[in-house]
Amino acid sequence: MIYQLYFSVSGEYEKIDYWVPLMNYFLSQSDTIEIHCWNEEAVVVEETKSMLKGSFETITENNLTIFKGNKALNVVTHLLSNNVNIEGEIKWFSIFLSKNSTTIFHSEHWGMEFFAPNVNEKDIAFIKSVMPIETNFNQYK
Repeated sequence: MIYQLYFSVSGEYEKIDYWVPLMNYFLSQSDTIEIHCWNEEAVVVEETKSMLKGSFETITENNLTIFKGNKALNVVTHLLSNNVNIEGEIKWFSIFLSKNSTTIFHSEHWGMEFFAPNVNEKDIAFIKSVMPIETNFNQYK
C-alpha cells in the first residue's frame, strides 16, 4: 500500500543527525533536485550558485531563489557533506526531490518538516528508524 507521510521535529530539537541519512535515502531514488533559499540568505544563495556552477536553472521570485536541475554526483556530495551553516542548522529552506517529474520527497523549513507523498511500509520503517523519538508523524492513505 502507498501512503503519504508528513513528519516534523520540534523547533526545539537541536540535533540534525537524521537529515543526511534521510536525504541520502531519497536522493538515491530521485533524478531531479530543486533547492529553495530565501534571497535574504545571500551567503547561502551565492554558495549554492557557486556549487551548481550554472548546471541548474535559477529562478528568483517572491523573495526566493530557486535552483532546479538534474541530480549530479557533485551536487549530491555537497548536499550530504556541506549542509549546515555556522550555527549547525541546515542551510537550505526547502529541498524537493523528484523522479520522472513526480515529487518523491520534501525537506522544508531548514530540515525540520518533511513530506513524502508516495511511500510504502518499508520507506516508513526506514524514516522512523532515523528520526528522533519526538518526531510527529501523520500518515495518510
